[in-house]
Amino acid sequence: RHMILNNPIFSTWYTDTADIYRTVPVKEGNLTRQERQKVNPSPVPCRIYRPEKGPPSMEQAAARERSAEKMSCDLSVDIRAGDEILIVRGGNLGHANKPERYFAGSPVQYYDPVGGALTGLQHKEVGLLMDNIIGG
Repeated sequence: RHMILNNPIFSTWYTDTADIYRTVPVKEGNLTRQERQKVNPSPVPCRIYRPEKGPPSMEQAAARERSAEKMSCDLSVDIRAGDEILIVRGGNLGHANKPERYFAGSPVQYYDPVGGALTGLQHKEVGLLMDNIIGG
């Protein structure tokens, strides 16, 4: 199940951790309301790579920072488009950095060409959108 974590070549690849939040409908009596719930019980090992940060842009009275990056994680991770992700860079190495807030694009699953038994290359890749107000 966690083949990539067991493979010594890739055991140090997932340097970051993520917490995943999803807005789900919760029914109370006759009313249904939206509630933000944490999806994962413990931090998910992952890696952010290929940063493409753009310059800050001014919108109304606030500067917004945008970036399009990718996150790689194990195939077993429950993540869906639109999920909110709080990522701690270096979190899997014990660093207590401030989480960065992203939103998930559509996950793409990459399977090992030899059935996962030898190379452990299988993983899930998620495009990320960061859209933070600077100084907020």
